[in-house]
Amino acid sequence: MIRRFLPVVAVLGGLFLVFVWWLFISDAAAPDEAPELFDIAEWRALVEADPADQLPTEIRWLEVGHDRAPSFAVQAGAFHGDVAMSYNSVQVVSPSGTVIIGGAVDAGTAEDMRQDEAAAAFFPDNYSALVFAMLEADAVLMTHEHLDHIMAIARHPDPNALAPSLWLNGPQIRALADFVNGPMPPLYRTLDPKLAGAVQRVAPGIIAVPAPGHTPGSQLIYIRQQDGREFLLIGDIAWSMSNIVDLTTRPVLTQFVVFDPNEDRSSVKQQLRALHDLMKAEPDLVIVPSHHRDYINGLVADGDLVEGFL
Repeated sequence: MIRRFLPVVAVLGGLFLVFVWWLFISDAAAPDEAPELFDIAEWRALVEADPADQLPTEIRWLEVGHDRAPSFAVQAGAFHGDVAMSYNSVQVVSPSGTVIIGGAVDAGTAEDMRQDEAAAAFFPDNYSALVFAMLEADAVLMTHEHLDHIMAIARHPDPNALAPSLWLNGPQIRALADFVNGPMPPLYRTLDPKLAGAVQRVAPGIIAVPAPGHTPGSQLIYIRQQDGREFLLIGDIAWSMSNIVDLTTRPVLTQFVVFDPNEDRSSVKQQLRALHDLMKAEPDLVIVPSHHRDYINGLVADGDLVEGFL
C-alpha cells in the first residue's frame, strides 16, 4: 500500500518545490545587457550650462519612519535574515532655495505597513517637518506613486498652498486619488503635469529621468552639486543595493503580495542591469535607493548626505 503512494508523494513534493522556486527565486535575474537605457552624458549636458554658484550645495535626508523586511522579500533567493527599511524624504539645498523629493508615509500608513513590531517606528516630528518644508520648497517631486512615497503630498493639510510647487508627471497625478484619506481635494484632480515624461531639467543641477516599470510614473532624479559630486536617486527600482550588485530583483512572491497593480518586472530587471553597468562605469556616482536604511546611514556617516531638513 505504501509503495503505491510513494510516486504520488514524490510528484506532490516535486510540484511543491517547483512552486517554492517560482515564488522565491524564479524570474529575478537581470539581462546580460541594457544598452543606452540610462544616459548620464545626456543628464550632464542638461546641467552643463547651469551657473556653478547656483548648483546644489548639499542633499539632506529626513527619516519619517523605519521597519524591517525579510531578506527573501527584498531580493529573490536571499535567505539571510532581515533588511532594515527606511521611509524618508530628501531635501536638495541650493543657494536659491530647496527641492523636496518624496512624500514618505504618514502615521496611519506606517501602521498599516508595519512588518516588525520590535523594529518599526514612526517619527511625528519629522513628518511635521516634512509637511512644513514642502511649503517652503521651490519644487516638490516624488520618485514614484506608491503610498510610502506620497503621503505628505496626498494628505497635506494645505493642498492649495502646496499645489503650485508640485512637479509631477501624469501617472503620479492620477495615482494621488488612490491614497487620499477622505474626499479628494478638487485641485489635485486638475493638476497639470509639470513633468512631461521625458528627461527634463527641474532646477539648476537637478534632472528628472523617466524610468517606468516599478510604477508607470517611476523616475530617477539626477543631482550635480557645486563640488562636482553626482547623485542618483533611484526610488524603488531596487530596495537594496544588493539588488544592483547581484543583478537580482524582488521575488515573484513580493510581486503578488505587495504590489497592486504589479510592476513591470521586465523593465525593472533591465533597469537593474543599466544601474549595475552605470555604477561600474561611474564609480564616483552616489546611487541612493529609497529604502536601504543601513546603506543610507552609511552615506550620512561618509558625509554624502546630511541628516535632517533645514
